[in-house]
Amino acid sequence: MQQISKEKEQQYHQYMELEKEVMNTLAKVRQYEASMTQLKRNIQKCQITLKELGSIDQQKTFQPIGKCFILKPKQNIANEVVEIIKSHEKDIDEYEKVRQHLITKGKEKETQLQESMKALKI
Repeated sequence: MQQISKEKEQQYHQYMELEKEVMNTLAKVRQYEASMTQLKRNIQKCQITLKELGSIDQQKTFQPIGKCFILKPKQNIANEVVEIIKSHEKDIDEYEKVRQHLITKGKEKETQLQESMKALKI
Protein backbone atom coordinates (compact mmCIF):
# COMPACT_ATOMS: atom_id res chain seq x y z
CA MET A 1 0.00 0.00 0.00
CA GLN A 2 1.11 3.46 -0.77
CA GLN A 3 1.20 5.88 2.11
CA ILE A 4 -0.03 9.42 1.61
CA SER A 5 2.49 12.02 2.63
CA LYS A 6 1.60 14.55 5.32
CA GLU A 7 1.64 17.32 2.72
CA LYS A 8 -0.85 15.51 0.46
CA GLU A 9 -3.00 14.74 3.48
CA GLN A 10 -3.08 18.43 4.40
CA GLN A 11 -3.94 19.34 0.81
CA TYR A 12 -6.83 16.86 0.84
CA HIS A 13 -8.00 18.28 4.14
CA GLN A 14 -7.87 21.84 2.77
CA TYR A 15 -9.73 20.70 -0.34
CA MET A 16 -12.49 19.14 1.75
CA GLU A 17 -12.77 22.25 3.92
CA LEU A 18 -13.00 24.51 0.86
CA GLU A 19 -15.63 22.28 -0.67
CA LYS A 20 -17.66 22.41 2.56
CA GLU A 21 -17.37 26.22 2.67
CA VAL A 22 -18.53 26.53 -0.95
CA MET A 23 -21.54 24.32 -0.25
CA ASN A 24 -22.41 26.28 2.90
CA THR A 25 -22.13 29.57 1.03
CA LEU A 26 -24.40 28.32 -1.75
CA ALA A 27 -26.92 27.13 0.83
CA LYS A 28 -26.92 30.56 2.48
CA VAL A 29 -27.44 32.24 -0.90
CA ARG A 30 -30.45 29.98 -1.53
CA GLN A 31 -31.86 30.82 1.91
CA TYR A 32 -31.57 34.54 1.26
CA GLU A 33 -33.19 34.13 -2.15
CA ALA A 34 -36.08 32.21 -0.57
CA SER A 35 -36.48 34.90 2.09
CA MET A 36 -36.49 37.61 -0.56
CA THR A 37 -39.11 35.73 -2.57
CA GLN A 38 -41.31 35.42 0.51
CA LEU A 39 -40.96 39.13 1.28
CA LYS A 40 -41.86 39.99 -2.33
CA ARG A 41 -45.00 37.83 -2.03
CA ASN A 42 -45.94 39.62 1.17
CA ILE A 43 -45.48 42.97 -0.57
CA GLN A 44 -47.80 41.83 -3.36
CA LYS A 45 -50.40 40.77 -0.80
CA CYS A 46 -50.13 44.15 0.90
CA GLN A 47 -50.52 45.95 -2.43
CA ILE A 48 -53.67 43.96 -3.14
CA THR A 49 -54.95 44.89 0.31
CA LEU A 50 -54.28 48.58 -0.36
CA LYS A 51 -56.04 48.34 -3.72
CA GLU A 52 -59.09 46.77 -2.12
CA LEU A 53 -59.07 49.31 0.71
CA GLY A 54 -59.10 52.06 -1.90
CA SER A 55 -62.23 50.65 -3.50
CA ILE A 56 -64.34 50.76 -0.33
CA ASP A 57 -66.02 53.92 0.89
CA GLN A 58 -67.33 54.36 4.43
CA GLN A 59 -67.75 50.69 5.24
CA LYS A 60 -66.50 49.22 8.49
CA THR A 61 -63.00 47.82 8.20
CA PHE A 62 -61.56 45.05 10.31
CA GLN A 63 -57.96 44.00 10.79
CA PRO A 64 -57.32 40.28 11.36
CA ILE A 65 -55.33 39.44 14.46
CA GLY A 66 -54.94 35.73 14.95
CA LYS A 67 -58.42 34.22 14.88
CA CYS A 68 -60.25 37.45 15.62
CA PHE A 69 -60.87 40.75 13.86
CA ILE A 70 -60.56 44.25 15.28
CA LEU A 71 -62.58 47.19 14.02
CA LYS A 72 -60.18 49.89 12.83
CA PRO A 73 -60.49 52.97 10.67
CA LYS A 74 -59.63 52.38 7.04
CA GLN A 75 -56.79 54.93 7.12
CA ASN A 76 -55.09 53.22 10.07
CA ILE A 77 -55.12 49.88 8.29
CA ALA A 78 -53.80 51.49 5.11
CA ASN A 79 -50.99 53.20 7.04
CA GLU A 80 -49.98 49.93 8.70
CA VAL A 81 -49.94 48.13 5.35
CA VAL A 82 -47.78 50.88 3.82
CA GLU A 83 -45.35 50.57 6.74
CA ILE A 84 -45.19 46.80 6.24
CA ILE A 85 -44.39 47.33 2.56
CA LYS A 86 -41.62 49.81 3.40
CA SER A 87 -40.18 47.45 5.99
CA HIS A 88 -40.19 44.51 3.57
CA GLU A 89 -38.57 46.59 0.82
CA LYS A 90 -35.84 47.65 3.24
CA ASP A 91 -35.29 44.01 4.26
CA ILE A 92 -35.10 42.97 0.61
CA ASP A 93 -32.42 45.59 -0.05
CA GLU A 94 -30.39 44.37 2.93
CA TYR A 95 -30.81 40.73 1.92
CA GLU A 96 -29.71 41.55 -1.62
CA LYS A 97 -26.52 43.17 -0.32
CA VAL A 98 -25.74 40.13 1.84
CA ARG A 99 -26.62 37.80 -1.04
CA GLN A 100 -24.26 39.63 -3.40
CA HIS A 101 -21.50 39.47 -0.77
CA LEU A 102 -22.07 35.74 -0.36
CA ILE A 103 -22.00 35.20 -4.12
CA THR A 104 -18.68 37.06 -4.36
CA LYS A 105 -17.32 35.09 -1.42
CA GLY A 106 -18.55 31.86 -3.00
CA LYS A 107 -16.84 32.62 -6.31
CA GLU A 108 -13.58 33.29 -4.49
CA LYS A 109 -13.90 29.98 -2.64
CA GLU A 110 -14.70 28.17 -5.91
CA THR A 111 -11.55 29.63 -7.45
CA GLN A 112 -9.53 28.45 -4.47
CA LEU A 113 -11.19 25.05 -4.77
CA GLN A 114 -10.24 24.78 -8.45
CA GLU A 115 -6.66 25.73 -7.62
CA SER A 116 -6.63 23.11 -4.89
CA MET A 117 -7.95 20.52 -7.35
CA LYS A 118 -5.16 21.37 -9.78
CA ALA A 119 -2.60 21.08 -6.99
CA LEU A 120 -3.95 17.64 -6.10
CA LYS A 121 -4.36 16.70 -9.76
CA ILE A 122 -7.95 15.57 -9.27
